[in-house]
Amino acid sequence: MQSTELAIRHPHLQRMYRYWQERCRGRPFPARCDIDPLDFKYVLGNVMLLEVQYDPVRFFVRVHGSHMVERARYDMTGKTIDQLPSSQYRDYVRDRCQRLLVERKPAALLNERILDERMWRYEVLWLPLSDDGDRIDRLMAVLIYEDQINVREAAPPAAPAFAE
Repeated sequence: MQSTELAIRHPHLQRMYRYWQERCRGRPFPARCDIDPLDFKYVLGNVMLLEVQYDPVRFFVRVHGSHMVERARYDMTGKTIDQLPSSQYRDYVRDRCQRLLVERKPAALLNERILDERMWRYEVLWLPLSDDGDRIDRLMAVLIYEDQINVREAAPPAAPAFAE
């Protein structure tokens, strides 16, 4: 089980992290078959599941949760991270995924992004999965938006709550 304690604010993300820890069962990461979506119906629409392919490293979106699709107004299911419409967000997500492969541990972050000329703050929990217990072959992100700010009325953005 991972001993890392993360600074997770949202109760649903705290609950999801505990679930992931329980599913590790003494291994560094749980396997995809250890994860049952029926166990986390409370955040299912906020889940994105990425498949990791190596040589070269690429990230394929296998599941893009319905709440995330509704907010973003596009569906990434069946596409690669390289097909994200915003180049800035694409670079951020690709870098975050690559860092997860290197750091080999979950991450909880606060961030913000612009969608439809609005600034959306969110908290995201990134969870690595591994079918063989060593090589990370999937990444699960659980993302919960916090609030919205009209970009036209917003002051210049402050430094991110959690700098990466």
